[in-house]
Amino acid sequence: MLWDSSFESWSAFQITGQPTVILLGTDGQELGRWFGAIPEDEVLALAAQA
Repeated sequence: MLWDSSFESWSAFQITGQPTVILLGTDGQELGRWFGAIPEDEVLALAAQA
């Protein structure tokens, strides 16, 4: 979880609103991105593959 009052991270990660979830692998690669409601089953499935 990240809270950035300067919104610099929003620009860097191309975030347009809250909530936004970005799942990163151990190598830093983006595995998935969700805006709004978080689909727990999708996040857990991708995390299990990482």
